[in-house]
Amino acid sequence: MLKINTLCSAILIFMAALFQSNTNAAELEIELTLPDLDIQPYHRPYVAVWLETPQRKHVTTVALWVEKAEWFKDLRQWWRKAGKSDANFDGVTGATKRPGSYTINWNGKDLEGNPVIAGKYLLNLEVVREEGGRDYKRMALDLSEDGKMTIAGKKEFSESFITIKAK
Repeated sequence: MLKINTLCSAILIFMAALFQSNTNAAELEIELTLPDLDIQPYHRPYVAVWLETPQRKHVTTVALWVEKAEWFKDLRQWWRKAGKSDANFDGVTGATKRPGSYTINWNGKDLEGNPVIAGKYLLNLEVVREEGGRDYKRMALDLSEDGKMTIAGKKEFSESFITIKAK
């Protein structure tokens, strides 16, 4: 009986190690800077960050800063790709932010907790302000390679950075 228990324990440890190694996904760190604009009235911007395949198919939403779901549609590019879906964005949704620098960390998993396969993707960043402007950038990136990229904003966000940590 002891040998069977030992064998079962060894199999469970092996399976856990195997599962662990297959779930290591690349991580992203996005340093986003919202400029201090001297305008009245100033409304905090809505922000959406999401990944798409090179064929522009939505993979996952990384971050979403809006006050209420009714304002999702103001993030036009993101809304067309993901916002109309029935997906639950609770895990990535947060309040709008004041001007300043913010770090968005992504653990490499989609909204259902599944690891996103390493490879080439498009990272999209959309920043929109009520009674203000709109900035939208799309960057090609490879989640299988470490790297750091710069995103140049025009008005609604300033120079920002993406760091990829491949696993």
